[in-house]
Amino acid sequence: MKKLNIMILMLTLISLASCKKYLEEPNKIQTDIKTVDQLQALIDNVSGGPAFSYEGHNATATYSTDDTEVTMDLYKNNPNAVSIANLYYYIFDVDNVIGASTDALWNNEFKKIFTANVILANVDNVTGDDGSKKRVKADAYFIRAYSYWTLVNYYCLPYSQANLGSKGLPLKKTTDYSESLKRATLQETYDFIMSDIGQAQSLVTYTDVQAALRWRVSKPAIDAFLSRYYLFTGDYDKCIQSANSALATTTAKLVDFNTIPAGNPASYSNPAATLKYSALNDYVAAKFFTWDEFYYTRFTYTSAQWDIPSTNLLALYDQANDLRFQLLMIANGGRRFSVITPAQYRYDYFNDGRYLPAGPTVAEVLLNKAEASARKGDMANALIAVNTLRAKRLKTNVPLTATSAPNALTQILQERRRELPFSFRWFDIRRFSVNEDPSDDVTITRTFFKVGIGTVDVNTVQTYTLPVKSPRYAVPINGVEINASQGQIEQNSY
Repeated sequence: MKKLNIMILMLTLISLASCKKYLEEPNKIQTDIKTVDQLQALIDNVSGGPAFSYEGHNATATYSTDDTEVTMDLYKNNPNAVSIANLYYYIFDVDNVIGASTDALWNNEFKKIFTANVILANVDNVTGDDGSKKRVKADAYFIRAYSYWTLVNYYCLPYSQANLGSKGLPLKKTTDYSESLKRATLQETYDFIMSDIGQAQSLVTYTDVQAALRWRVSKPAIDAFLSRYYLFTGDYDKCIQSANSALATTTAKLVDFNTIPAGNPASYSNPAATLKYSALNDYVAAKFFTWDEFYYTRFTYTSAQWDIPSTNLLALYDQANDLRFQLLMIANGGRRFSVITPAQYRYDYFNDGRYLPAGPTVAEVLLNKAEASARKGDMANALIAVNTLRAKRLKTNVPLTATSAPNALTQILQERRRELPFSFRWFDIRRFSVNEDPSDDVTITRTFFKVGIGTVDVNTVQTYTLPVKSPRYAVPINGVEINASQGQIEQNSY
């Protein structure tokens, strides 16, 4: 009966949240919460359940970077290969992104924030031991911080001194539906994230990653996240310090890609083709949620199941020796979606291409440390960190060498792109534009058909550009959210 009541509670939360915008969700369910076990069930659901561990369909990560290439040949021969809603992200549109019926990324992250606030509002009033209460408090603060970090790196301008006074996010600190939805500044948003991280650090009870419960926060998970946070804010000393702390655990560990077996192939006819997948493609939730490399379980989710790698991205791999290319870049992968001409690669990680690792992993932390070290001029430690990763990714290990710290940095950023395509590239392009080094700036240019409201004119070709420091680095906020806030949430300026 107890488990049934917990499940009913979770379903009630989900159903309520699906009927109203999460930013305005009234305080309706809290009288049903009596025990810390119920709050723990909410934690495990919001973090450990397949519907909650990902960001919602992430069209920006999937379509808006130079990791993706939708050729005119592909679209003309297969107009259903990419929906027009996703093409709006591909061409960096504003008005049609605002005009979409919903935004799954925004909604899912605010659902997590709402759930965290429910937990924090109730934890001091439920029955249960103090240790369990501390644990769920730490989880709730970390969930809220992580979701706000995700949102601020999509819907706001990138972190820089020049942008700190720009629009941040509505800071929902309680379950009170009357709480203001006015956007805080970027500085205030980052201050709120760090405040929550500090709370999580002071309360966390797990001193190590929980191998079978990686969606629960631990001290190494916080350190791993902070290595990312400080890299993105340009504090390279703290990035390295946090990375070193995270890397001290052996529970989160690199997977040697030489040990990943073949998965189930898929065969097609007319014309004949066989797609060779790795075992990762067949992973179900019980396996990919506890992936050995995770400090903390989070995914970038692609509902279309097809991340289409660009020619530029594919050219970065040593295709004869790099197992990331051989296991994850599926030759002729478009056949999975009935695409025959032209032959297209498909990037496929977990569960038939739905999930890409996005939570802090050992691979990311090593790359964070390598980049921060190179930016500080410490070429030796930069190369040690990046080569630790490469040793587990290549058939035959070929360590990187460099002639200078800037040369090491160039190679490390290439390695970062090989390791973290799609899920991190948007974040990286944004931060490169505002850091101290202009050599890593990225301008994205597309040549594609004219895309209008609900139409694609295949007889007219246009050039689309996302320049360095573009205001479009801040993803437009969905118009439904703007209208529902009754003018409190201001749209980004373009």
